[in-house]
Amino acid sequence: MDIALHLGAHLTDEGRLLRCLTKNRTLLAEQGIDVPDRANYRDMLLKLVSAYPETPIEPGTDQIILDSILEDENATRLILSEPDLLAWRGGAVRVAQFYPAAPQRMKALRDCFIGHDVTVYLAIRNPASFLPALLNRVKRGHAEKILGAVQPENLRWSALVEALRAAWPEAQFTVWCDEDTPFIWHKLLQTVGGYHQDTPVTHSFEWFDEVMVPGGAEKLEHYLNTAPPVDDDHRQRVIGAFLDKFCDEAKIDVDVSVAGWDEEKVDLLSELYEEDVTTLASTNGVTMIQP
Repeated sequence: MDIALHLGAHLTDEGRLLRCLTKNRTLLAEQGIDVPDRANYRDMLLKLVSAYPETPIEPGTDQIILDSILEDENATRLILSEPDLLAWRGGAVRVAQFYPAAPQRMKALRDCFIGHDVTVYLAIRNPASFLPALLNRVKRGHAEKILGAVQPENLRWSALVEALRAAWPEAQFTVWCDEDTPFIWHKLLQTVGGYHQDTPVTHSFEWFDEVMVPGGAEKLEHYLNTAPPVDDDHRQRVIGAFLDKFCDEAKIDVDVSVAGWDEEKVDLLSELYEEDVTTLASTNGVTMIQP
């Protein structure tokens, strides 16, 4: 089985990719692609990875999992999406690490799907916005605990990916920056979905409703449908122009004051993040999707 394992990260995709693919479930099924409801596998997989290694993964677990979640026994590709498999959201940062519990959980997932062709998909995000967003989404006491110990200058997504690859060396890894999502969104859908490039997927422009003023996404969709871009660069220029005109800043602004950082600190974290992205893009065994 070809398995696409989308693991977030938290506060990046927010379930939009899975929702779009789910809305195209019937269309994808014609190509042997199964997009089961997340409720069919979330609790089962979380239970397995949380109990590991005290409770080892028994041989044959993969078949039990597949039998319980596959909706089409003839499917050749399975799409799973659940960021909590890396850790619960509050465990996304510890001192100077992203997802310190994730490598052990990856070993459990490896044992769950051993013998299958697995690609791990992961979106990363600038710590200068990721950390404030995280602090705003957890309970106050937990936010204070994170903020009191975190070393944001030492956080590296490349270190996380390296640890995940060490835990599951047979898996393929595909990574992208959440900030680039508007410009690579349709490529992400096709890459994770694994469908033919000319497949007429629907609802693919609904993502832009999350960042644009009402009506902006519809205008973008109409423009691209009536004047198809000649290549990816052209598409990106069109999307950039529409974002300039129709972006709703209130939907994308992150209150960094919760972290107590000044502008200099935010700039430093952003520079370090850019360096980290460059490191990831040149890492062997990692496919980096970029505009």
